[in-house]
Parts: sequence; C-alpha cells; structure tokens
Amino acid sequence: MKFWLKMVLSILVMISVILSVSRLVMVRQNFKRSIETSANQNQNQNVLERYHLESSLIQEIQNGEEITKEKIVEQVKSLYSYMENRLEKIALYTENKELIFSNFSEIETLTIEPVFNKETDSYCLRKIKNQNYMLFSEYWSINNEVIYVIHIYDITAIYEERENQIKEMMYADIVILVIASLFIFGFSKFLTRPIEKLNKASKKISNGNFEERVFIQTNDEIGELANSFNRMADEIETKIESLNCSLQAKDDFVTGFSHEIKTPMTAIIGYADLLRFKKCDEHVSARALNYIYWEAKRLEELSYKMLSLMELSEERIELKETKIKEFIEKISAQIMLENIELKLDLEEAKLEIDESLMEVVLRNLIQNAKRANPKDNCIVVQGRVLANQKYRISVMDKGDGIPKEHIHRVTEDFYRVDKSRSKQNGGTGIGLSLCKKILKMHHCVLNIESEEKVGTTVSFELEVKKNEK
Repeated sequence: MKFWLKMVLSILVMISVILSVSRLVMVRQNFKRSIETSANQNQNQNVLERYHLESSLIQEIQNGEEITKEKIVEQVKSLYSYMENRLEKIALYTENKELIFSNFSEIETLTIEPVFNKETDSYCLRKIKNQNYMLFSEYWSINNEVIYVIHIYDITAIYEERENQIKEMMYADIVILVIASLFIFGFSKFLTRPIEKLNKASKKISNGNFEERVFIQTNDEIGELANSFNRMADEIETKIESLNCSLQAKDDFVTGFSHEIKTPMTAIIGYADLLRFKKCDEHVSARALNYIYWEAKRLEELSYKMLSLMELSEERIELKETKIKEFIEKISAQIMLENIELKLDLEEAKLEIDESLMEVVLRNLIQNAKRANPKDNCIVVQGRVLANQKYRISVMDKGDGIPKEHIHRVTEDFYRVDKSRSKQNGGTGIGLSLCKKILKMHHCVLNIESEEKVGTTVSFELEVKKNEK
C-alpha cells in the first residue's frame, strides 16, 4: 500500500473516530437534558394534580362524606375525564398492588414494581413496542386508605428527536468525511511527492544510472533527506568510478603481465627445444644459452617486482627515523653499475621512512637511469633540504630522455616507451609503477622532468623531522 494512501486512510479513520465520539457525547448530553427537563415538567404537573385531588377529597370529608377507594377512583376519573387526548395517563393501585383504575390500556404489560415506593420524586422509563414512557409514583394515605398513583407520560418524541439528531449528524459526518478525504488526498500527494522523487531516483541508481540526483528545495526533514541522498549518490558514484578504474587497472595489469611473461617464456622454450633436439655448433649453443639466461633473469626480476607490488599496503609500512645521507651512501655502495659512475651530492637530514621500501625506490630509479644510456656515463643522486621542511631526492641522468607524450604514462604497470630497447636492457615496465606506490605510502609523489635526447630528472620530496636538518 502506498504511503500517501496509508496517510489518507489513517487521517480519515482518526477523523471518523473523533467525530463519532464527539457526536455520541453531544447526543447523549442533549438526550439527558431533554429527559431531565421532561421529568421536571411532569413532576410539577403531578404536584398540581395532587393538590387539586387533595383539595377535592378534603372538601368531601368536610361535607361528612366517607372516603373510600371508590370515592378516590371517582375523583380521579372526574379529574382526568378531560385528558383523553393528552399524553398523560394514570393508574391506581391498592396497598397490595392491585389495579383498581387505569386509563392506559397497556398498563398490564409494564413492569412497574420499582416505582412502588413512598418517595414522590422517583420515576422510571419503560418501552412498549415503539413507544417510550416515563412513570411517576405517588403514595396517598387518606382515612387509612392507601393508594399508589402511577402517572404515565409518553416521551416517545424525545427518543425520536434523538434518532433524528443521530441521522442528521451521520449525514453531516459523511459530507465532512468526503470533503476531508478530497483535501487529505491532495495534501498527502503534495507531501509525499518528494518521497516519490527519492524513490524514483533510488530505482534509477539501483539500475546503474549513478548520475541521477533529486532536486527538492525545502527546509524540512525531507529536504535534509534529499541532500543526504544526493551526497550518498555522489559517494556511490565516486566509489563505483574508483572500482571501475581499479578493475580496469587489474585487467590491464593481468594483460600486461600475461604479455610480459609470454615473450621470455617463448624465447626460453624455443632455444631450449633447439638445444634438446638439434646438435648445434659452439657459437649457436652459446648464443642460445645466453638468450635463455637473460630471459630467465628478466623473469626473475619480473617475479620479484610482482611480489613487491602485491605485498604493498599501508599496514606493512614501518617508518623509522633514518639519517638519509648515510642511508643513500650505503645503498649506492651495493649497486653494481658497469661502465657507469654514480655520483652522490647529499645533505644530511633525519627522515622517517621504511628503509626496505625506500631502497627499492632508489634501486629502481638508478637502474632506470642506467637503461637511459647516459652520454657521459654518469648518474647523479642529489639530496637537498628545502625551506618548507622537505627533503628532495633527485636521480638525474643525461640519457635518451622521455618524449613528452609518454611522461604521464610511464608510471603505469608494464608501460614502456621503447619496448624493444627496454627488453634488451632487461626492463619490465613496472619499476616506476612500484616506486609510485611506495612513495604514495610515504605521502609524497614522484615527479618526472625529461627532455628527449637531453636527459631525465626523477625526484620526490619527504618530510624532514621537525627541528632536524
């Protein structure tokens, strides 16, 4: 069931209950007042009639006449003889509750036991068929004669008036509910329109349309919900884009890795097969073995770097306070560069780094500089403390350089500017990608400045420990 329909039905039920209870209370109070008014009027009428009968009987006594039941009945008949068309009826009973006179034909069907008492103000209500009556009781004791006088009043009109009021109020309530339902229907649709917009937008997003947004300009809770929904949609879209990029990167990574591993494996299998099934001279055998050795070394390097890439994560980094000059000098002494001079121009500073990971960065940058074929057979590693409390490490060469259109892609997995030359030099295409990831974990970026046929400078900046240089 729709929310707006629930709202309409709930409000209509609430209005119906309120109207019903209020009408019931109103009718009941009006009916009660009408009964009390009628009882007061009938009570006053009884007093007047009793006064008249008592006056007549007293006059009879003064005239010396004996007062008997028959005499009392005669006086009552005389009094009520002119009331044949009135609503009031009368019945006389003895002390033993035997009927001696009545001008009400239905008196035998009434249950009047409760009114036989000596109180003159009590009354009771009775119903015969579709007629309603009010019964008053009076107790007379004259010359040792005890008479109960029962006055009977037709009050059917009061009950009919109550029924008419109930019917009129029902018709009025129906009109009120119809008008209210139309108003509530429109108002509910107006109030729930923003929710419907949110629902439609959420369905579109669930179907893959992550650019969908809702525009609800209100200052209430629904407006806040719409703003939260849009922020959530922005976050979802960002996460989806990130996941798509990540999946694309993984696909590219797998594709590149498959390609990289296929080439050396083909060479190794081919030359190994040649040596297995064909007797070759010494020169061909040496050349085949040389190919097998270098391709196997390239596979080894590729596997090491692949393991390094997979193991990289924020949780694995272990920062340690390090004197950077001593650290770089120690690493440089362990790197073997044939026919290449490694010059160090370093300032001392204390940095917090993961030494094992930073060693991987320096080794990769120096090996890349070597593969660039520096014209002066020299690679420079420079370290400078900057004014903004940063320490810049730069690896510079005067080699082949990188074309401008390739600079922004050289940090991608398996990307190589000159694939044939990189293979000859043992390159895998993931060295700079590995460096980029490690430096990102150290909260810095890899900067590459290069000009073709001139040379390349690769640098990054690390935080210097405060008050330390």
